[in-house]
Amino acid sequence: MRSVTAAALLLAGSTIAVSAAEACLSYTNRIGLTGRLIHRTYPGPPNYKSVARGDRPEKVLVLALAEPVCMAQDKADRDGMSPAIARITQVQLAATLRDLGGIKIGRTLRVTGEAFAAHTGHHHTPIVLDDVRVEPGP
Repeated sequence: MRSVTAAALLLAGSTIAVSAAEACLSYTNRIGLTGRLIHRTYPGPPNYKSVARGDRPEKVLVLALAEPVCMAQDKADRDGMSPAIARITQVQLAATLRDLGGIKIGRTLRVTGEAFAAHTGHHHTPIVLDDVRVEPGP
C-alpha cells in the first residue's frame, strides 16, 4: 500500500505533483509500459475541439495501460517541458502499426520508448512515447 504525503499541487491541466514515495518513471530513461493497443480518433486542426464541427480527425495509436503510472519531474529541464504527472492511464504512441511490426489492435503488449510530456494540440494523452519498440512476448 502506498502512503500519500501532502495534497497534490495542481500545475496545469492533468499535470500534478506526485509523492516521492511513488515509484514514478523518468523522462531521462527509456521506459517500458504494458497495455492494450487501441486506435483513437481525436479532433485536430483547426480548433482541436470537434470532428463533427469540422476539425480534421487525427487517428493515433494509444496504449491503454494495464496499471496507471506516473512521471517524475525532470528537475534538470529548465524549460518546464518535463513536469510531474500522476495517474497516467493512456499513452499516445508516436508510431504506426507498420512500425510496430503489424501488431493487431486490441492486443495486449509491452513496449519500450522515450517519453515526453504532451505539449501541442497533436498530443492527445498526458505523455507521448517516441522511438517505440515492441518487446517479445512471454
